[in-house]
Amino acid sequence: MQSLADQLAQCLSVKEKIEVLSNFPPVKNFLEGNSLLASFIAKTLPEHELVIKAIVAAGQGEKLFKSFSEEKVSTLLQQLFPVEKFYASIGGIVGYQARMLELLATKAAQNALGGSKSTYHAPEGLDISEENPRVRKAIIDGIATLPSLAEIYPLGGAADRLRLYDEKTGLPLPAARLPFLGKSLLEGLIADLQSREYLHYKVYGNQVTTPVAVMTSEEKNNHRHILDICEEAGWFGRSPGSFKFFCQPMVPTINREGDWHLQGPAHLLLKPGGHGVIWRLAQEEGIFDWFFASGRKKALVRQVNNPVANTDYGIIAFTGIGCAEDKRFGFASCPRQVKASEGINVLIETPISPGYKYTLTNIEYCDFKKFGIVDQPEKPGSPYSKFPSNTNILFVDLEAVQNAITRCPIPGILVNLKKLTYRANNGQKKEEEVARLESTMQNIADFFEETFENALPNTDRSQLKTYLTYNHRRKTISAAKREFTLGSSLLETPEGCFLDILKNNRDLLVGRCHMQVPAVSDPLHFFEKGPSFIFLYHPALGPLYSVISQKIRGGRLHPESELQLQIAEADIENLDLEGSLLIQAESVMGYTEGERLIYSERCGRCVLKNVTIRNKGIDHDMPNVYWRNEIARQEVCQILLRGMSEFYAENIVLSSDHFIEVPDGQRCRAIEIEGELHLTFEKIETPSWHWQYTVNSRHALVLKSTQ
Repeated sequence: MQSLADQLAQCLSVKEKIEVLSNFPPVKNFLEGNSLLASFIAKTLPEHELVIKAIVAAGQGEKLFKSFSEEKVSTLLQQLFPVEKFYASIGGIVGYQARMLELLATKAAQNALGGSKSTYHAPEGLDISEENPRVRKAIIDGIATLPSLAEIYPLGGAADRLRLYDEKTGLPLPAARLPFLGKSLLEGLIADLQSREYLHYKVYGNQVTTPVAVMTSEEKNNHRHILDICEEAGWFGRSPGSFKFFCQPMVPTINREGDWHLQGPAHLLLKPGGHGVIWRLAQEEGIFDWFFASGRKKALVRQVNNPVANTDYGIIAFTGIGCAEDKRFGFASCPRQVKASEGINVLIETPISPGYKYTLTNIEYCDFKKFGIVDQPEKPGSPYSKFPSNTNILFVDLEAVQNAITRCPIPGILVNLKKLTYRANNGQKKEEEVARLESTMQNIADFFEETFENALPNTDRSQLKTYLTYNHRRKTISAAKREFTLGSSLLETPEGCFLDILKNNRDLLVGRCHMQVPAVSDPLHFFEKGPSFIFLYHPALGPLYSVISQKIRGGRLHPESELQLQIAEADIENLDLEGSLLIQAESVMGYTEGERLIYSERCGRCVLKNVTIRNKGIDHDMPNVYWRNEIARQEVCQILLRGMSEFYAENIVLSSDHFIEVPDGQRCRAIEIEGELHLTFEKIETPSWHWQYTVNSRHALVLKSTQ
């Protein structure tokens, strides 16, 4: 079958492929014994004939065509024509099946990367975990070069382990729909992007609208759900034309014997074929041309299930290095625990004639044996691996990726074999071991090798055109990939991600804002009694800690208190909070003109100085789902700022329940007279103050409150 696939891959036309398949004995024999199918082929389109004969050549004719009907065959053609088309470079459906059988049979297939003489080094990487002059410059470079950057989101995965279902219909939902901290994961991605655009606006005064390409799939109606999220959110105040969507093909799943799985008669069990298809699909769908026409030369790649990636300056410094140093490809990495089910980043050194070849790339954990990787600690007794974690936060040079596609249209091909529960056509649940051919987007890096006459010393390896940044794990990756079950680890669960976010936010408040904050609950206490505190904020408040720490200074959060700041323009000093305080700006980053968000000072803003909040806060006896931000409260102080409005309070105590709504175009001042709260309102035509951002000689952002 592999020989046949190789022949098909060399064919230049559908006609040539049909001729090759027609002369393949198993195809000849099958059609001679199936007159109904042969008659159907005689009157169908050449593209359909190709798919039918490819199915037979792949050994699936008996299973799929034994009870012939034109309706069933039409369904199969609709499902499999995209597979034949996309995998043409490896022989279409026949090549897909041949590669699957090869990988299943060996599970240790040789890889074109490296070789027996190769040495696998831990990448030197650029340590951005602590601010220093180089990191601060990278941060400013990241803010400054935002107009040259596009974003790419691979959102087509199956996300079966999340077990996410629509509460009304019971239908499965894609990961992009997961409600996390009060919004879907996809909404969180866009909020992160807009926070960086708003930061660019505050520093440079220019509005940037980053073009976003989204790879979807038909799995769990993923494509339609993602469009619905965008439409429901009014396209997030962006033009619909600033998004482009392209759909990855669904591929057949097979068992260990090589037979395709069916959900019902002629109804294949299809799954997405991995995110390695993203590069070729993007090229075929005109995404690269669209980026270039928008003036973008580089791109950031993010996955939807990692909500912490935008924490502080990690992404900004990462892209700043890539743009300022004109890198071709980059990995944002962090420590990896030994034995974790995560891929690693490695630098492969291979002797060649003459000289040495270097490739900075990714190796999946299931392939460690194949490459002779020993999963051992970096130091004796350390919980962390010698090699850093691959997080799938990537930086790409668009032209370089286009060139790499010509050498490898589908990088990182591997077989994914695991147990899967699915619902058959008759409604019954089935659990079977299924395999599908997958590919990995990060392994396009395999084709960015560089050669040198002599071996590079450690200190020179950071000069490669591919690069890696190394940051704190909690500020780089904490994924929401699977549903939490009692007795299992919190790793890769929404609950675990929520606790990591609280730890990050406590580090910010204590280490940078100099507030007194309780320690984060251990998991047992969290599940029994809830979090020891909650602090959540809109990323446009920063997202840089250095910015937020100039907006929040001193104060105290008492145990089990809750502070939520859905606002960008805040000036908070010595806040003493016991209970719940929610501040929400209706316009966080500016105003809308028609449907478009205009970054502007015309937004909600709040000043709290020496303010004490006392109320009963969260009702811990209720079934709160904290990571969804579904929280019941006994009492709360809530400040809602409509449009361009302001709230000002100084030297007062706000006790018990309060709901304070400030209309658009007004300023509310809270004062205390003989122990009673009084609110005064006045009209404003323009903001009475704003934060002015400047970059000093040490590449640090300095904020000044300007009247």
